[in-house]
Amino acid sequence: MHIIISALHFPWETIDDCFRIVREELGLDGIELSLHTSFHHPHCTREDLERLQELAAATGLSVEAHIWEDLAQLGPQAGIAALLEWLEISRQSGISGLVIHGGSSPDRREGLVRTRGIFAEVVGPFEEAGVVLKLENHYAYEYRDCRELFSEPWEFQEIFSAIDSPALRFCYDTGHGHMTHNGSELLRALAPYLAHIHLADNHGVHDDHCPYRQGTVPWNDLLALWREIEYDGTYCVEFPVRENHAPFRHCLAELRANASLR
Repeated sequence: MHIIISALHFPWETIDDCFRIVREELGLDGIELSLHTSFHHPHCTREDLERLQELAAATGLSVEAHIWEDLAQLGPQAGIAALLEWLEISRQSGISGLVIHGGSSPDRREGLVRTRGIFAEVVGPFEEAGVVLKLENHYAYEYRDCRELFSEPWEFQEIFSAIDSPALRFCYDTGHGHMTHNGSELLRALAPYLAHIHLADNHGVHDDHCPYRQGTVPWNDLLALWREIEYDGTYCVEFPVRENHAPFRHCLAELRANASLR
């Protein structure tokens, strides 16, 4: 088990401070940074990226990142170029994995075909570099007319059945799965590809990112299911960890106790 935290969910000023807090104050194994083409805080700046390898070596923390491109909207040429650019940045910075959304599309089938084509073109270079793309479940397609892709198992299966690569894996977001009311179905269907879990709570309607156990996510059921499927990968805290650390400490204690029961 590997427990990390999203850099968007706790306060920090400098990248050195960010790594110090994660290692010394929170006692975690790594960090999931945010990469955006603005290169502006709270996303990583270019100066931050230059420090990553040195900081990772000094602290022993693993480094992953979340990227925000809408692949389906970008289309093949721009989508491939964007992923390869982030891959090069990952190579240079020591980032081992990139969490990504599949994007949105007014035509669901066409959007899936587009994203599948993009992934098919980039998994080779990602595999060679040892960097893993982690495709995250998102809002229901009908939610607020956002037309987001990848909320149901069949959408992921259209990708994973066509692209067999260790460089393409599944990221399960507990908050998004609670909004779509199919978390158990997603986890059971995609267990062979599961490599990353975002820990977020909400009340089942919107993406509230409540502190741990302050929403209605069925945590007891999820913990039991993670034991059942023998998941032993990365958990990423994606709820606020600010003044009150009690929900965060409760979450860590439950994850560690759950792992001991496997």
